[in-house]
Amino acid sequence: MTDVLVLSNESDYSLDRVVNWLARNEPSLHIQRINREDLTPLGGLTAVLRPGGWSADERPRVAWLRQLLPGRDPHGPSPKPEEIDDILVARRQWLAWLSLIRLLGVGWLNDPLRVLVAENKPDQLAVAIRAGFDVPRTLLTCNRREAGAFVADTGPCVIKSLTTAFWEFSDQSFVFTTPAEAALTADESAWRSQPVFIQERIDGSEDARLLLIDGVALGACRPRDSLDWRTRSDTPWTPWDPDPATVAHAAAYAREFGLEYGAFDFILGSAAHAGPVFLECNPAGEFGFLDDVLHGEPTKHIGLLLARLAAERR
Repeated sequence: MTDVLVLSNESDYSLDRVVNWLARNEPSLHIQRINREDLTPLGGLTAVLRPGGWSADERPRVAWLRQLLPGRDPHGPSPKPEEIDDILVARRQWLAWLSLIRLLGVGWLNDPLRVLVAENKPDQLAVAIRAGFDVPRTLLTCNRREAGAFVADTGPCVIKSLTTAFWEFSDQSFVFTTPAEAALTADESAWRSQPVFIQERIDGSEDARLLLIDGVALGACRPRDSLDWRTRSDTPWTPWDPDPATVAHAAAYAREFGLEYGAFDFILGSAAHAGPVFLECNPAGEFGFLDDVLHGEPTKHIGLLLARLAAERR
């Protein structure tokens, strides 16, 4: 029987580290890795509807969703419109299929249903405030006049998307944090096309990421040199020891969303704020780029978490 089913992609460097750690430290754990480039092995996970519900002859004990949905060839040309439709239709079917994992009684490392809510930033900010985090002043709007009034009252602001925004089928680029003042020059029709966040710009000295893994907090930081640290990959990270209050807030946040894993992003050293300022928590946030900085601890604790979840379902 498969102990851990991992749904990922061929280039998942972070997952490679976890799989290798488990092979060395938990050799009895049977791991099945299926990459989105070839999903045919999932044909073996076939379920039959019986009077008591869905059942399957073979099912994994725990599943970890890193990536699943079919996508474009990253090395090929952008797909044609009719090809995009085919991809989107297939994605909807696989999204519905994910519920089968839960219906068969398989455990999750972060249940996708909980992740779906936890990825929405309106939910994130509401829970972050309840958990005790310091959160920037924020306006959610699709009205340019209201946005302009907010900026005039608040001072320098940034504009953000409400959830992950990704132009996958054209240039594979994320929508990054940008100055709100530039967006205010767009016409009303552009503002009405979709809601956005207008948020107080935090001028701090460092960006920080806290990885919360099954209650274990691991932190790293780097000098702040851009509005969005993802646009600068050359600035080195160093270990960061988050204060007990920040760790407690992160634990409360994770409990409310029901997450075993989360990657919390903060700004440190703001003159206008006493402690770390919460930006977001990504329930599937990357950890591999910090693994060497943190001496392999992220990989180890994710491996231990998967082993624990599998053992609980034996």
